[in-house]
Amino acid sequence: MPRGRCHFALLLKLQARLAHELPELGALTAQYLPDFLGGSTAPDAMRSLGSLGKYGSHFYTEDRRETWGKSVSGMFETHPDLADYQTLAVPDRALLMGYISHLTADEAFRDVVTIRVHGIEDWRPIICGLWSYVDELPIDHPNLGGVLDRFDGRGQVGFIDRKTAALFLSRARGWAESADPFVHERVFLEMTGQAMSDADVKKRLAENRALAEAFFDARVKSRFVAEALARAHDEIEKFVNRAYVKK
Repeated sequence: MPRGRCHFALLLKLQARLAHELPELGALTAQYLPDFLGGSTAPDAMRSLGSLGKYGSHFYTEDRRETWGKSVSGMFETHPDLADYQTLAVPDRALLMGYISHLTADEAFRDVVTIRVHGIEDWRPIICGLWSYVDELPIDHPNLGGVLDRFDGRGQVGFIDRKTAALFLSRARGWAESADPFVHERVFLEMTGQAMSDADVKKRLAENRALAEAFFDARVKSRFVAEALARAHDEIEKFVNRAYVKK
């Protein structure tokens, strides 16, 4: 599913939408933007650094179709202590809203973008190329790296460890600072412990993007962004209205 650069870009678009349509939430997410951003990559942090696995951090898996479209509800069913917006500390509300945005973006990416690759035997290079294309979404912020630096990595929010989320953010900082696809790829390789020369990175990146080009264009990108924002908006509104609180 999308890497941190894409999640950052989508989250900033979501924050602007919340400011326009749900001003109270827009103000909260603006005030606690580091927490909102920390939440937007926390699922990947908890998966890769916290050893929760895909389902334990994202609450769906690609090979279990019955879990598709249920990642947010699955999270609150598994962790009902987090479902009541009113009982959470305000920074933790922003963190959870960011977490929700990650889950919904991943699901939108699967349903709009990568679903077109299903059934292809050698699919991984295509997916890597698609990651690179969606990482090109613009980041409309003058100093997003500085915002990431302000994330408070102390404490727990239910199953979410802020220290783990902060470590991931520190490693993801390059995604926030550069618009260069090569830099995005290099950050990912360093995160995953893959040692490659610059020449090899550039060669593989070009090959992966060429393979993915047939599956991604302006229309697909527009549909993906619209779907990701709509799903995040709807799920956040349900969370705030306590729709997932067990009666």
